Amino acid sequence: MYELIQLSEHDFYMDCPVKTGLVLFEEGKVIAVDSGLDKGTGKKLLRHVEENGWKLEAVINTHSHADHIGGNRFLQEKTGCRIYAPGLERTFTSRPELEPMTLYGGLPFKDLQGKFMMAPSSRAEELTPDVLPKGMEIIPLPGHSFDMAGLRTADGNLFLADCLSSEETLAKYGIGYLWDAGKYIETLKQVMEMKALHFVPAHAAVTEDIRELAQKNIDAVEALLEKIQELCRKPRIFEELLHELFASYNMTMNMQQYVLIGSTVKSCLSGLVTAGKVKYYCEDAYIFWQTV
Repeated sequence: MYELIQLSEHDFYMDCPVKTGLVLFEEGKVIAVDSGLDKGTGKKLLRHVEENGWKLEAVINTHSHADHIGGNRFLQEKTGCRIYAPGLERTFTSRPELEPMTLYGGLPFKDLQGKFMMAPSSRAEELTPDVLPKGMEIIPLPGHSFDMAGLRTADGNLFLADCLSSEETLAKYGIGYLWDAGKYIETLKQVMEMKALHFVPAHAAVTEDIRELAQKNIDAVEALLEKIQELCRKPRIFEELLHELFASYNMTMNMQQYVLIGSTVKSCLSGLVTAGKVKYYCEDAYIFWQTV
């Protein structure tokens, strides 16, 4: 765990719960792809940089979830490196308190401000093609998060961030966090057509062929959408629907799961309403959701 694995001549990743990349782009200079959960992960990443005699020039955050930006501040303070993040992810990286606020839908209390929900802030700049080394390309991967992006390196490796989960995670949980289920499915269909020397998902094994796992992730999201429509054949208030989903997927409720999975279900309902497959109405100060 946390060892540095070489993918190709210039590309490496640190094998840990959230894979972080290191891309050598000039003599002795590297860019990190994400920084991991916390200061401890940042320290391990920096140790690999220093042991190889490299200099960390920048961290590119694929998106703003805490387990991908938690080492930013440590690395920035230690090395003076620049931090880049795409689109709206940059705002959340600079102001990470927005993450639990968005998930909860209000002022987050202490239990929603731990390192899994809210990373230390860092001075993030907009990720644009001109800040990348020659041969590196931004790959838009929306769906899991607002403006999540992957990175294709000059060597041909593709860092995929959180655009899919491992088979083990799908089997254990069934429901993961999604901002937009429709865009997520579209992204995975595009990923299935991509070519790369290696695909590097943050939460799944490195592979040379991503198609089978991508399809399993698509199947899982489509099954969730179908399950929501099935449960809403009878009008449901949101809390009742969430309870039924947790029971169906054999999940354990706690506050973090409530806000993460609850946010996913709300996003799914939004997509289904837009598609004309679910409607909502107000009665006796309740909002009911019902399949059309």
